[in-house]
Amino acid sequence: MNMRFLLLLQLFSHTVAFVVLPYIQIDFAHLFRVAQCKAKCSEKYGSPKHRTMLDGTTDEYFAIDSEEYEKCEMGCLQFQHRRDMKRVNLTGATLQGAKFWVESSAHAGKVGSSPISSIELLCQMPSATPDLDDSYEGLIGLSKTRPSGPIQYVIQWKQRTYSMGKYDESNWITASVESDTMIKVDGLIPGVQYKFMSTVVGPAGKLGDTIQSEWAEIGSTLDVKIPGAPLVVKNGFTSDHGVMAHLHFPRTAYDSCNFRVQLKNGTTAITRDIRVDLTHSIILTNLEFDSSYIVNLAALSADKKIATSPISVRFNSFQCKAVYGKGSLNCAPEPVSNIRVAIQPNSTALISWTPSADPENILTYAVTYQAYIGTCNKNPTTVYLDATSDIYEMLLPVDQQCEFMFRITNYDAIGREAFAETRIAVVQDKIFSSSTSLKTPVIALIISFSILIFAILCVAICRCCTKCPVKISENKAKLTEYA
Repeated sequence: MNMRFLLLLQLFSHTVAFVVLPYIQIDFAHLFRVAQCKAKCSEKYGSPKHRTMLDGTTDEYFAIDSEEYEKCEMGCLQFQHRRDMKRVNLTGATLQGAKFWVESSAHAGKVGSSPISSIELLCQMPSATPDLDDSYEGLIGLSKTRPSGPIQYVIQWKQRTYSMGKYDESNWITASVESDTMIKVDGLIPGVQYKFMSTVVGPAGKLGDTIQSEWAEIGSTLDVKIPGAPLVVKNGFTSDHGVMAHLHFPRTAYDSCNFRVQLKNGTTAITRDIRVDLTHSIILTNLEFDSSYIVNLAALSADKKIATSPISVRFNSFQCKAVYGKGSLNCAPEPVSNIRVAIQPNSTALISWTPSADPENILTYAVTYQAYIGTCNKNPTTVYLDATSDIYEMLLPVDQQCEFMFRITNYDAIGREAFAETRIAVVQDKIFSSSTSLKTPVIALIISFSILIFAILCVAICRCCTKCPVKISENKAKLTEYA
């Protein structure tokens, strides 16, 4: 094996990305042995860890970022013959990697089933690599059916173009050995279709059958695609994330791999850049109860310097009472409801309401009323009632035309407050209540106008009726004249 080829293998084996290069052919059997050796190193020096996906779920993977693993991998790649170990004084994890290489075999039989159910091109966007102008980069995703353990993936690809009424298709080209289920692929040619294949390799050999993707075509223009509409938001609440929501949008292989999400309400705005993964929604966390939000989603270029026009959606987050129940101290207090006014013969107004919580969660009520239209006293008056109250009797002025604002403030058991208001109009000893202002002169004018219209209609009807005495007299006179 010449040094150039060995360096190429090392480059492809260390990265979680590869470039589609049709003119470079790498021996599949050799990369299979590399994958098995690296899987053995992962088993010995790696450890299972968890990462959070875009939708909030967790994914188990094998962490291989220790110094011992890197030395073991170096033993797999650099000392691939017995004579190397005899000639060089290897120690520690590097020696262990060389031994793993000797134990690996491209002819190892299939053991067990594959933990991978599918492979697909998740996204694409114009490449940010300077040497790959006028090409695309994308992400390949491997969907798992179960925790995978210390495994590696040998990735292959092929391409085809349509010309003269038929497809011109290449052979399978071995690209790289990968340890992650999210793999960057670069150098994709616009207008060309690609298919990918993965062979899963564990410490003991091949796991299950190979998995192939569907054909995926690369876009023909070097532009970042605007996200597809519509955006759909589904509210939720969990003990881990609190008030949250899931943002869904119709994602295809033609969409960008990078997005910018902006979440804002009346007080705050949060912006973050994300890269797509195998999940199909974006979790929005740390929301406030019963708050109105706007979500803006824009696609980003590979270098994140260019953003498309955003698409937007509005939604209201979960109400606290939907999670903890009405009146819970976990929620901010709610105002009273169903305020009603009943006029009593003794010139009082009986104000009643429906409490927003059980009495044990109410500290007190504050009832405040103040005249703001008319000749009544404009000074506010406040009285405090106990937590079991749901009624208050208010003395009304006599022979005065006024309008009162009536406010009921309820304090919960920890001192937080909420209030509701209504209005009461007093007009010549008669009481009107409304949630909006009542202007006494306007009411009088409306009543007078109604009476006038009624009188005019009565006269008109009478004059048009054949039984009206005036009409009968006129008819008789006309008949006499005619005779």
